[in-house]
Order: sequence, then C-alpha cells, then structure tokens
Amino acid sequence: MIVDKLLIKLGLGILRLFSGLPMPIIDLLGGGLGFLGYHCIRKRRNVGLVNLGLCFPEMSEVDKKKLILQHFKELMRSTLCYGWVFYASPNKLRRLIKIRGLEHYTKIRGKHPVILLAPHFLGLDIGANRLTLETPGYSVYSAQRSAYLNERMKAARLRFIKDQGGEIFSRQEGLRSIVRKMKQTMIPFYYLPDQDMDEKNSLYVPFFAHPVCATLDTLPKLAQLTEALIIPMATYREGNHYVVELAAPLENYPTGDTKADVATMNRYIETMIMKHPDQYLWMHKRFKTQPNLPRGKLYENC
Repeated sequence: MIVDKLLIKLGLGILRLFSGLPMPIIDLLGGGLGFLGYHCIRKRRNVGLVNLGLCFPEMSEVDKKKLILQHFKELMRSTLCYGWVFYASPNKLRRLIKIRGLEHYTKIRGKHPVILLAPHFLGLDIGANRLTLETPGYSVYSAQRSAYLNERMKAARLRFIKDQGGEIFSRQEGLRSIVRKMKQTMIPFYYLPDQDMDEKNSLYVPFFAHPVCATLDTLPKLAQLTEALIIPMATYREGNHYVVELAAPLENYPTGDTKADVATMNRYIETMIMKHPDQYLWMHKRFKTQPNLPRGKLYENC
C-alpha cells in the first residue's frame, strides 16, 4: 500500500513536470515516444490494426500502419499533457484548451437536462476538465485497484466544481443516482458511450463498415427517462492547443426505436472520429463481443 502510494505520487510528479513543458516541446517529445511505442507495444498496435481493418476494409495496410503510428504519437502527446488535469491553473487551461460551439450548451443551460455525448478520444479527460470551468457536471469513473489513485483522480476531476454541485459516480452505482440528479439540477452528464461491455445492455449495430458492434443502449434510455437533450462533444488536439468541440443537440432523439437510436448514436460518433481519426482510441478492443463467437476471438492473434 505504502509503496503503491509512493509510486503514484512519483508518477504524478513526473506528469506535472512534463505537462509544464511548452507545447512545441511536448509535440516533439510525444512524437518520439509514440514512434518507440508503435514499435515496442506490439499487442496494442495490432489491436488498432484489427480495428481499422474492420472499420475501413478498403484501407491499405500501409495507410493503416501510418494511422496507428500517428495514433501512438497523439497518445503520448496527450499523456504528457495529462498533468494539466491535476495541476494546471484555470488561466493555463483557458489558454491551452479552447472551446468551440459552447453556444449550443448556453442556449439550453438550466432549461433542460443535458447529456454530453463524449466518445473515447485521447484528450477526453483534458477536455472535460476544461469544460468544468464553464459548468459543473456529472460523470462516471471506473474504480482502480488503488484507493489512493481513485481519490486523486476524483479530486482532480472535481477541483473546479466540487462546490457547485458536480459529482463523480462509480460505475458500480448504476444510473439511478445520475437520473435523479439530472432531473433535480439540470447539470450536464458527461457520458462515454463507446465501450464493449459484453452483450448485457448492448445491441448489435454497425460501426463504420463492421455490421455488428456491441453497443450500449444506455443513451436513448437515459434520454427518455430524463427528457435530456444530447450534445455531441469531442476533444481534439489542433496544433499547439486542444479544442473542446460541442455540436448542436441531436434532433428528434430518442425516437422510441432503441436499436435505431443506438445506430444513430454510432453514426454521430463516426462523424466526430473522421475529423481527427488519429486521435480516437483505436487500441481499445471495441469488437471483443461478437455474435456466435468466443469473446475476444477477433483479437486472438494480437
């Protein structure tokens, strides 16, 4: 326990050191580390290549490898910036992380419950932290093995909004508390929709060219329960800064056809990905669950 705590403190100290570097240095250093990662972390590289092959079967092997190499570089750049979540001042966050489309939220702020549809881009925690300077919010976390790390992560995500009603809920708590809070306060819920959580609470719908992607059906159900408006949100790195981009609320959503609504959600996620495809989390085993196949079968040669 003591050793784990010391190692976590050391790791956070290193993140703080790197995140204080100028962005051009982070860009250069992250690119070099990403190049090494691409060649050394073969298992995750191969997972990314499998995902690209399923999503873009027309893409050549050369182009897939180029995209995953660039993805590794972006992963390392976002990792070097991750200390911002714990330590950056509000002024620094505002300077290095811009917000585009905030008016889509401010128009409905306080009038409706809101769900921020935030897929797994590499800068998602950085973007969420920046957005808390504009509004409190709710989100869900996956408990880590270390209780100390859980405490530090929660404190970092809540450091600007703890006194404004913002909360972080454990995934194990379910959605009941979130539904109640959304109805009572109109504070937005930061929802990450694109994880393979097996067949429970999932439907098979297309994701890019792959026709059967096990996708959680939580979004339309939660929107129906809370009468929330859905605002797609993504965080991208653009040059020497990050951008949190908010889109207009989804229209006529949900429709009552859950499978169609889940498929619609995936199409919106696809649109966000195609703006900066190298910054989506391709190394996640997105297609681990497949009908009539053992779990993880598509990745068995990775």
